[in-house]
Amino acid sequence: MIIIPRKAINRNSMSKEKRRNKNSNLKTILALLSYLKFYKRYIIAVLICLISSSVIVYFQPMIIQKITDFGMVGKNLKVIVTFVIILLLLIIIGQCIEVLQSFCFIKMYNAFYFDLMSMSFHKIMNLKIAYFTDKNSAQIIDNIKTDVTKVTSIVDRSFGIAISSFFHVLSGIAGLLVISWKLTLVVLLMIPIKYVFVSLLSKLSEKLTEEQIRKISLFTSWFSDNINGIKEIKLWGLQDNRYEKFSKSQKEILKNTNKITMISAWNTFIETILEWLIAGFIYVLGGIQILNGSLTIGGVFAFVSYCSYVTGPIIIILNLKFMISSILPSARRLFYFFDMEEENNNFVPDEKCIPDIINFRDVSFSYTADKIVLDNFNLKIQPGEKIAIIGENGSGKSTFLNLLLRFYEPNAGTITLGNKNIEEINLTSFRNMFAVVSQNPYLFADTIKNNINLEGKADGKQYSEACMDSRANVFIEKLPEKDNSMIGRNGSRLSGGEKQKIAVARAMIKGAPYIIFDEATTGFDIESEKYLQQIIKSGVNGKTLIMITHNYQYLEDMDHVYQLENGKIYEIAK
Repeated sequence: MIIIPRKAINRNSMSKEKRRNKNSNLKTILALLSYLKFYKRYIIAVLICLISSSVIVYFQPMIIQKITDFGMVGKNLKVIVTFVIILLLLIIIGQCIEVLQSFCFIKMYNAFYFDLMSMSFHKIMNLKIAYFTDKNSAQIIDNIKTDVTKVTSIVDRSFGIAISSFFHVLSGIAGLLVISWKLTLVVLLMIPIKYVFVSLLSKLSEKLTEEQIRKISLFTSWFSDNINGIKEIKLWGLQDNRYEKFSKSQKEILKNTNKITMISAWNTFIETILEWLIAGFIYVLGGIQILNGSLTIGGVFAFVSYCSYVTGPIIIILNLKFMISSILPSARRLFYFFDMEEENNNFVPDEKCIPDIINFRDVSFSYTADKIVLDNFNLKIQPGEKIAIIGENGSGKSTFLNLLLRFYEPNAGTITLGNKNIEEINLTSFRNMFAVVSQNPYLFADTIKNNINLEGKADGKQYSEACMDSRANVFIEKLPEKDNSMIGRNGSRLSGGEKQKIAVARAMIKGAPYIIFDEATTGFDIESEKYLQQIIKSGVNGKTLIMITHNYQYLEDMDHVYQLENGKIYEIAK
């Protein structure tokens, strides 16, 4: 038996981890670049500007050399004036190109940012409902905004400067070689030295950035949770307790921020030292060549100028690795988000669904492997029927609705509409058949009218009838601005009963063939309950009504009453 030393195992596992990280980084960079192919015209325009700018930059030190050697040293005013005018013209042309280049970058940045945000919005709208169960809205928004901003920075001005630096380096090296190849070698020696430092700092930066993203995400979620639970915090006197947690979390984030900032500071420190070391060598060696007569004063000035085209830009180019290291964690998270599974629409053509028999056949479902919520569930709902489902909390009533509305898919069994599996029907068309009033309806921070007429397609008569049927018109008429009144976030300015009446009116105005009331009368007063009971009795004729309720007075008007218990469903007498 061969015994492998523990150190060898650790080294082997570490090398595998490094390879995985490199492969992951490469895949992320390639994915990032693949998005940029949609902005070819901007990229081509920028490249033309960069090449033109580099050509202009190449000739400037040569002109300065002519001014120095043939104008100042040669005491020729005409030469000085002529070449100064040429230099000024080149600078003006160069600045015009810079403005055009900046315009192209701005257009590309805005287009890329908008596209990524649009993709994120469409993704959010189509993700499976399970994604939202353990995340709050503030955390989701913060993650998307942070990641999109970071990823978009790859086409901002700073990256543009890094790309233009590549062309400046080429023109700088060409100029250096023309003047003195020996001095050029001294300048180029700094590249491998700088690369070593950048590699070390970029790895550390990437690790700290990933940790920072995770900590900020957790803090945002925690902060949002505390704002939503502010009443409980006040009632229980938890202010000091929550502040301690807030302070601890913020200190950890700031500590990490300090580390990231200090990495940048050390990077700048190394850049400055290297630049001045190179400058010192050039002045000494250049001075020696002037004394030997192998180089003119203008040549030294030109060399120093070309040197700045190389040392400064080459540092910026090497810093690309450092800059990308801060983008990669956000890019990975954003691309993972884009790759998440969406609701299954099968790209089925959008076609109008016709009400038919809804049939649950041997349906089983569980959220986790250790607890079955629905077990061999069978139920047939005829068009135009009124059915009620009762059961204790946790019996599976909400799960039944989630499966029917296709927020989840069964683990086993099928749900059909007529002879067709509902998963084979266009999702939007299928859901358009249902009007749902839930126990806790969500209302948007808008007017009452816009919350009832969500699509904005209902006419005045349909709107008025929906308000009357739900009895929402009673409280609406008492408001100063009537149905133009703003209701606050999730109807915060309304009572529970008023929110429910708006939700009922919203369902009525949809005109869907299937109406679902999921504990919809919560918060209703006695008069409104009686009125709704009358609607259930005669106002939904021809439509299929599914009612989840604990209120047994509604059972009298039902065609069938079912009880859910331990994942099984039974029909019971009314």
